[in-house]
Amino acid sequence: MQSASDVAPTRARFLTLALCIAMAILLYLDRYAISPVTGTLLAELKVNKEQLGRTIFFAFFFAYALFQIPAGWLSDAFGARRTLALYVAGWSLATIGMGLVNGLAAIFFLRFVLGVSQAGAYPTAASLLKRWIPYGARGLANSSVSMGGRAGALLAFAATPALMLFVGHWLGWETGRWRAVFALYGVLGLAWVAVFVWMYRDSPRDHPWCNAKEVELIAPRGTLAATPRRPSLPPLAIFASKEAALMCVINFGINVGWVFLVSWLPLYLVETYGDYLQANIGDQQVVSGLMTALTGLAGMIGNILGGLATDRLVVRFGPIWGRRLPGLSAGIVAATIYVLAPRLPNVWWFVGAMAAISLSIDFSLGAIWASYQDIGGRHVASVLGCGNMFGSFGAAAFTWLSGRLADRNEWNSVFILSAAAMVVATVSWLLFDPTRPVALDDLP
Repeated sequence: MQSASDVAPTRARFLTLALCIAMAILLYLDRYAISPVTGTLLAELKVNKEQLGRTIFFAFFFAYALFQIPAGWLSDAFGARRTLALYVAGWSLATIGMGLVNGLAAIFFLRFVLGVSQAGAYPTAASLLKRWIPYGARGLANSSVSMGGRAGALLAFAATPALMLFVGHWLGWETGRWRAVFALYGVLGLAWVAVFVWMYRDSPRDHPWCNAKEVELIAPRGTLAATPRRPSLPPLAIFASKEAALMCVINFGINVGWVFLVSWLPLYLVETYGDYLQANIGDQQVVSGLMTALTGLAGMIGNILGGLATDRLVVRFGPIWGRRLPGLSAGIVAATIYVLAPRLPNVWWFVGAMAAISLSIDFSLGAIWASYQDIGGRHVASVLGCGNMFGSFGAAAFTWLSGRLADRNEWNSVFILSAAAMVVATVSWLLFDPTRPVALDDLP
């Protein structure tokens, strides 16, 4: 007879990770499906770039930032099974609604709802991964979820224009083809909600597919609670922590340095290289979307490499430099390339440079998520929500500012500001210490 000690651990933790990755794909697919159709919206709505930036980008990122801490606290308080299902259902309905409205006011409202609903996604994912993934594998697990997000962005830029062409060909629509695509994306999200509620549990101990051996593997010290307990950490306790404040600054810099890639890059390619693309490759909108998708592919690669790197660097150099080094390399590489980008000779060099920026920034994401888990204790979702709030405020302001600069054809200023933001993030990494938790009684 096989003894209990000989029983192999089950693999329910990988199911939880897979659900998180799928959620992240939908998160970015629904968030950035609007970017490849900015040219279409400018023509259909008869607005300028600043108005469009304020409507589709600022509205989302402002709401996304505003609700980070409340959404993170709700996840800590009530568990991911309830809150994450609610968040995904909310943004899926908002995405479907995008296909039914006309005019800037309605689009502003639905993008705001999208931001509110998506605010809790990554804080909740960080919290549930901490409960389900062993410490030594968190870097790779976190970066895998981030990679899912980048895969969603890649799909948004590559699949949306192609699906629009398909809708136009088979349904004969001359305008509004993007509306049917948005409805499809929203339905996929609602299907994910049904699967998640069926398969996920807030604690490994509560999952019917998770045996005692896997529970011990995940939490060998036996500190994992059967269900999440309601946290009482006030926001002031988060802001009073130097480490939490530094993570807020890092998130601000990273988001400002990255958001150009998923907002204005397709339009920049059309405005700067459109004649070449049309003459030598094909439809400007489709080609610019595919080129932008390449940056997402590079980000996916960076996510996996960065997750593996931070797990191994922590073993070799300890937690401080194991977390710092991926962030430092990302900041230095991205800032340098942004400064050089306007001087590159052709579109291929430029797209390659943007892909390198995407890879380098995403190389740091595994370390960033793991750092939140290091300092957050039982309040991971709340602490990560705080950092995401500052990062999203930066993205909101910068996408609006970028639209104003684009109307004046001052794209070079966009690149310089992006580089400066990455320098700020780099300096902040040098001051960050992941061994100093927000509250001592919340150590895992």
